[in-house]
Amino acid sequence: MMIIRISTLVVGLCFLIITSTNAAIEADTIMGMWLFNEGTGNTAKDSSTNGNDGKIEGGVKWVDGKFGKALEFNGSDGWVSVAHSDTVGFTKGTSFTITVYFKGTKVAGSLVGKNYEDTSQALPWFLLWNGGGDNKVTLYLRNTASQSFRTDSTSQIGDDKWHFVAGRADAKAGKISIWINGKKESEADFDKNDGYGTSEGVLHIGRHYDRYTNGIIDEVGLFNTALDEEDIKTVMDNGLEEAAAVDPIHKLATTWGSIKDKIQ
Repeated sequence: MMIIRISTLVVGLCFLIITSTNAAIEADTIMGMWLFNEGTGNTAKDSSTNGNDGKIEGGVKWVDGKFGKALEFNGSDGWVSVAHSDTVGFTKGTSFTITVYFKGTKVAGSLVGKNYEDTSQALPWFLLWNGGGDNKVTLYLRNTASQSFRTDSTSQIGDDKWHFVAGRADAKAGKISIWINGKKESEADFDKNDGYGTSEGVLHIGRHYDRYTNGIIDEVGLFNTALDEEDIKTVMDNGLEEAAAVDPIHKLATTWGSIKDKIQ
């Protein structure tokens, strides 16, 4: 009887090892996580450990989101500014991923970007944005030598339905890519030997230059790694809070302790 119990628990432990390894985003890769769940006030709290809280500017209001609450931007002067820090810029050779949920009829400006919210750019910068001609999304990078690198989605997201957008820069592969609703739609080469967003400009949500996004933005995530397809889908399906909530190693240790107690 004891052998059967032990065997059952060991099988369960093996299953836990397999599933928990892929169940969560590693916490130390999360540079910023803006859930927009406050529902009131002028501060968009950063739920990562880095303290990159945002200031809500202009015509922005709290509304229901994809997960909890979200922010609706008026398309004329509404945006969120996040002060510069080392954790929202990426040095030479560092991969990064930007994720966001959007619902609206016109992207128009930047969903998320850094160092180009004003009339002058601060090289090097990154933008997850739309140029205004359609409702496709572009991951757009410019290095310190003012060389530009971009890759564009094939899908348009201006149908007033929720769409999950991810822009990924893989420094190891030297590729940038755009993902819409969990699927990679395009990729291109970029200068992996430069940093992006490292200057003293702010991180900006809902704005680029004088272009403002019209629609609802929810669940903005910033990671210092190239999330793989499974991680991107985990964030899309479960939301940032749940995707980041489970530490597989801690969960494994806690569960093994519980198993030992049951065996004894």
